[in-house]
Amino acid sequence: MRSIRFLCSVFVGCFLLVACDQSGPIKIGFIAGLSGPGSDAGTDALDALKLAAQQVNTDGGINGRMVEIIPRDDLKTPEVAQNHVRELKRLGVDAIVGPIISSIGMAMLPVINELGVVTISPTVSAADFAGFRDNLFRMNTTTRENARAYARRYIDQGYERVALALDGQNQAFTDSWYREFLLELDALDGRVISKIWINTDNITHAEAAAQLLADDPDAIVLITNSTDSAMMAQEIRKLSSSVPLAVSEWAGSQALIEVGGEAVEGVELAQAYDRYDTNPRFQKFVAAFNEMFGRQPGYTAVLGYDAATVLFAALRTKHPDQSLADALTNLPPQQGLHQELVFDAFGDGNRNIYFVAIQDGKFIRVD
Repeated sequence: MRSIRFLCSVFVGCFLLVACDQSGPIKIGFIAGLSGPGSDAGTDALDALKLAAQQVNTDGGINGRMVEIIPRDDLKTPEVAQNHVRELKRLGVDAIVGPIISSIGMAMLPVINELGVVTISPTVSAADFAGFRDNLFRMNTTTRENARAYARRYIDQGYERVALALDGQNQAFTDSWYREFLLELDALDGRVISKIWINTDNITHAEAAAQLLADDPDAIVLITNSTDSAMMAQEIRKLSSSVPLAVSEWAGSQALIEVGGEAVEGVELAQAYDRYDTNPRFQKFVAAFNEMFGRQPGYTAVLGYDAATVLFAALRTKHPDQSLADALTNLPPQQGLHQELVFDAFGDGNRNIYFVAIQDGKFIRVD
């Protein structure tokens, strides 16, 4: 009995020693879709986080502690993402960066709140996330601002009858985007004449394209990921070479151009960053990302790097008796790659919006 008590006391002592040890690495979990269609968005954000961690570690770490990134692929499956949160909590992560899509964010939210895991998403933007005090911090503008900007732009261009394709794999985002777009378009005397869901029923891209064009819309908006948007554009262009096309901000990665080819020429979309910004901080990031990964960063990389910027600043400056959530909420504005980064009392951020069009295989800013 005495030996059992001794072993138990040793175990408890070792546990407390590990729990109180502040000399080990700072562990940052990462959750996003890293495989399948649209996985380039998750990969770009992860690589930006890796770059930020490498730069911090090269400079001595955060208060002398190295940053360790622990990535997980959510497979765009809610249950998988929830299990990853629980696993990362067991591994003792200080915070999680991710996810990329809003439907996964909705699935993760109750788990991160239950476990008290601070999570910073670079990109989730469904308006339903905004205005709540929880453990999810968001870097991005909501669908309310983005979708309504699309509606105003379409009305200004004379497109009053619009058809939409919505992606069922990210329904939290697409439903929110559609709702905000519809409200603004209706207020401006426009209307949505049809909408088609993809990635839900057994409907092919070709069938969806034919249904979108059946009512002769003034324009079509694809509220889908980059790969599906590119494939939908190809099918639409087989049937119509002239109908104006736009894609939601979600699709704005390089894969849209690489997969879509000629079919996405002229497509418009909003972006959360200006890829042609000449400010030295952004140009240094682009050069470092290109050197490390051999490609140009996309929008999720920019927002992912900004997420790392505020997270590392909060970890560096928080008081020992202060929670990380409180440190993030009260963090002074931090200089991001394009703009100052700051959370409001609800942990919501905001981004400038830039409209671009694909011209000669490049995203070109348009007025």
